[in-house]
Amino acid sequence: MRNKTVIWTDGRNIQNAMKMDCDWQIYRKVWWKNFELSFAKDNITLLGIEDDLVDQVWVDDRPPQINVTINALPIQFAGRSWQDKMRDVLEEMTKAGVDVLVVSDLDENPWLFNMRAFSFGFDPFFYSFAVIERRTRITRLYILDHKSMLSGRPSDPEVHMTLENHLDIGDGRCSVMVTENGYIESPYSADECSQNPIVQTREYNVKDVVKDVTRLASIPQTRKVWLSPYCSYALYSAVPKVKIYQDNTPVRILKSVKNPVEIKGMEDANLQDSVAAIRFFAKLEKEVKQGKNWTVYDAFHEIHNYRKQIPYFRAPAFRTLTGSGPTAAPIYNMPTPEDSQPITSEHIFMQDSGGQYLNTGTTDMTRSFHFGIPTEAEKDIYTRVLMAHINMAKLVWPEGRTGHDIDATAREPLWELGLDYSHETGHGIGAYGGVIEGPGRISSTYADFISDVPFYAAIFSEEENIYKFPDPTEYPLQKNMFFTVEPGFYEMDNIGVRMENVMYVTSAHLKQISSRCKFLRFETITLVPYEPHLIKYNMLSQTQLDWLNDYNGKVLQKTAPILERSGDKEALAWLMKRILKTGRLMIKE
Repeated sequence: MRNKTVIWTDGRNIQNAMKMDCDWQIYRKVWWKNFELSFAKDNITLLGIEDDLVDQVWVDDRPPQINVTINALPIQFAGRSWQDKMRDVLEEMTKAGVDVLVVSDLDENPWLFNMRAFSFGFDPFFYSFAVIERRTRITRLYILDHKSMLSGRPSDPEVHMTLENHLDIGDGRCSVMVTENGYIESPYSADECSQNPIVQTREYNVKDVVKDVTRLASIPQTRKVWLSPYCSYALYSAVPKVKIYQDNTPVRILKSVKNPVEIKGMEDANLQDSVAAIRFFAKLEKEVKQGKNWTVYDAFHEIHNYRKQIPYFRAPAFRTLTGSGPTAAPIYNMPTPEDSQPITSEHIFMQDSGGQYLNTGTTDMTRSFHFGIPTEAEKDIYTRVLMAHINMAKLVWPEGRTGHDIDATAREPLWELGLDYSHETGHGIGAYGGVIEGPGRISSTYADFISDVPFYAAIFSEEENIYKFPDPTEYPLQKNMFFTVEPGFYEMDNIGVRMENVMYVTSAHLKQISSRCKFLRFETITLVPYEPHLIKYNMLSQTQLDWLNDYNGKVLQKTAPILERSGDKEALAWLMKRILKTGRLMIKE
């Protein structure tokens, strides 16, 4: 601003923001629509600036534009063709009375078109826009260097098809021609033309996308244009307000419910990923007890080396979060070589990590261990978090319930002592996609986890802050959606504990009195044992103990054969020690 500098952020980044010098002021993250409403009271109008001001200031020493190869995702991994997915999208557009859909969120086009690329480090996404016309069945896909990208050789050794063949780019003779005044039917008969959706690729250029959206929105036959709630001000301004239909896009909704191939891929990837984690944790504990020097930064890198041995592994799912003792307390504990806590037998060690796998798998797993003799306070906290974790894992709920409805089930063991955690209990997760995806999340309130910047740190009054993003905690959990479940507890400069598994929603077959209402439950697919000597078993209920016994049995059944085949006897012994020790302790009279 003219006289000060301000940053708007959410709770996940607040710790980094707090490290900025005192010339910065920190506020809660808000939607640009609230700025527009607030500024209007003082006759201030938001002005779209086409030329990027950062480009004008940052001229020298800039890194080059990242433009990696985009690969087709083979159908044996995707489960459905992009044409079938597009038909589903067109059907949803018809139901909503929408003629044009603008796909602007980075995670949506990779799923819709069965294409992947790591342009951003961890998420398998690429720069893109798509504009879908319902009446013509034409989609314009905007990607960087589109001509060479179509004909270029795949960079993934498992992919053997160019994008040109994958997208079935032809001569376009069956397309319906579009003019400034409306639509003109194709000169070819229906018998001559396929009914398949048509893709036309264009160069990625934001100005051209906005220009095309502006043109399509101005056509009289265009009734509504579907925009994502997270779209830019430029796209929003390109459509007359009377024609704007703004909600979660059909792509966002459809990709959240996984098909059978995606479910199998997620199960396989999470199993192999769990084995890699077991091997790493076994080595770490052994060497820490031997007195070898380990830091949280070393652990941050080493688990990645085990994942690289898995055939379909492609990249980490996010920057691994690792902490020990006090450094485990920040929710986003990202170690650096210069600031890296030693891992010892005196503190709880916590690590949150995951991987991206070509066979449509994304993983996200957190475990907390103690390699020495824990205190009673540490065991109390760990057991409470485990109880919260188990409560959610064994929950059965009626179909139609939301993440907001079931969140308290997890938090109850902590609430009993007046404790809580400031993040969501769980978030949606993609299949070889975003490690965090919508539309649903599990949390008490949306405001609580989108920002833990204090409510008073806002420039808007309550009446000015009327515009909200769609609340993901109010979206019903549906069968075949995947979520993380990750309760925790954090006390700054002291302790951090979190446990996280990937689970998917499936049908609950109840033996009790029949009901017209269908019930759902979670199926856990992360298979890594917990820390037995941090658990106070007498605090657990019988049903919690039963779940833990069943889980340990599943871990043993699924992972032990793979460890045996790998020849990693030390990892197998580490696993057996935790399973058998826990099994003996969990017998209740």
